[in-house]
Amino acid sequence: MAHISGEGWDPPTAVKDRCEFHWFHVAVGSSLCVVALSPAPCWYVGHFEDSRMRKCDGPTCSMCGRGVGRQLRYVFSCVEITTRQIGILDVGKSVADMLREWTGRKGCFRGMMLEFTKASRSKHSRMEVHYIDRPEPSWMVTMQPVNLLEALESTWDRQVNGTHKPQRPAG
Repeated sequence: MAHISGEGWDPPTAVKDRCEFHWFHVAVGSSLCVVALSPAPCWYVGHFEDSRMRKCDGPTCSMCGRGVGRQLRYVFSCVEITTRQIGILDVGKSVADMLREWTGRKGCFRGMMLEFTKASRSKHSRMEVHYIDRPEPSWMVTMQPVNLLEALESTWDRQVNGTHKPQRPAG
């Protein structure tokens, strides 16, 4: 990040996007419609604990030692269609496999329009995804994706340091 300080009330968008990135959550009974901004997702191995995904620390991982199951997860930057808020969405392998297949048919991931829904609050409730077969909106062409690796590292640092306040989905 080039800027780390400056005058005034409005930091550059690039600074805000790296410090105040938003994690999207799919609320039960509603849908989340987004346009992918990332050219491709990033993956990580994590554990679902205390109502959130946490990074697996590998061979010395305490969650693995306690028998908390590991999952392969994928994150990508996107923009919500109605609010134009930029953020990050985390999906499991089955949803990621579907997105990968659609990317092959469309030719690229960036610009793909998607609708996500979730049937229940259960941690076992599957996230559903639907491809919206429309051209990408012209307003998103100049939008830049969140740096996914920086966002993941920042999120994990906040979890470890206790400065992360869990966001509970509304509804």
